[in-house]
Amino acid sequence: MASFNPQVGDIGLEIVVDFETCDCAGKVIPFDISDAGAVIMICLRKPDQSTTKEFVATFSTCGLGDGTDGSASYTTVLATDLDVAGSWLVSGKVAFLDGRIFRGNSKNLVVEQPVCS
Repeated sequence: MASFNPQVGDIGLEIVVDFETCDCAGKVIPFDISDAGAVIMICLRKPDQSTTKEFVATFSTCGLGDGTDGSASYTTVLATDLDVAGSWLVSGKVAFLDGRIFRGNSKNLVVEQPVCS
């Protein structure tokens, strides 16, 4: 099976963050982010740790699409969204109207330098 890494300047790339928590038995379960008025952000930290970019996210179409599965995404719209090659740190944050803030676990996103211009 082929796999690929996103490349510098990619437009239309969906970056997905899955928010999870644990139930009383310690089982990992999706964290429901569907509350009306919640602000969902996807945060991307550059490989050199110099800058963190924050983007407003929506419920991910990779999941149920309604937030109850804890899946959120941001689709790159500018070539500058992913502007350097290397290992980016990706995380998410949900700010609820009642003041609660929930942060998702971080994961790495390897971005390559394009071979073709």
